[in-house]
Amino acid sequence: MTVSTKFPTLVDAIITALGNASSLTGVRVFDGAQVDESYPGDAIAIGHDGSFGDTDIQAGLINNTPLDFTDQHQEEGSVSCSLWSMDGTTDITARRTRAFALLSAIDTVIRLDPTFGGVVFYTILESNSVVYRQTSMGVAVVLDFTIRYTAQS
Repeated sequence: MTVSTKFPTLVDAIITALGNASSLTGVRVFDGAQVDESYPGDAIAIGHDGSFGDTDIQAGLINNTPLDFTDQHQEEGSVSCSLWSMDGTTDITARRTRAFALLSAIDTVIRLDPTFGGVVFYTILESNSVVYRQTSMGVAVVLDFTIRYTAQS
């Protein structure tokens, strides 16, 4: 088997699941570097570590461990993700509340199907960090988060 057969498929499955979630209606979901912060409104980028500008974007991390006496590997990894909420105002409290509501909706999608239709054995929203930004369109609250997964490849 090839190394990291699951990561690309999982990224696609996450994008599809979040894009179809009724709790995220009106929130744009992007594939990695398709986006920058010039988009006004709430957005989620999958395979994006939240960095912008001239820096590299880390889409994720993959670790493979061989399973004894087989040609199979256990694949464990994480998908870097970033979400932000901005609406053209300077109301940081409202943006923070909205950003965490979006993160909660993402967590609910993951908990409803942690295998993403059988793509992986298990996923969990593992960690997140909170960043406040001043933008040309008001304040933004950014939550950079990771989705950890386990699979067999």
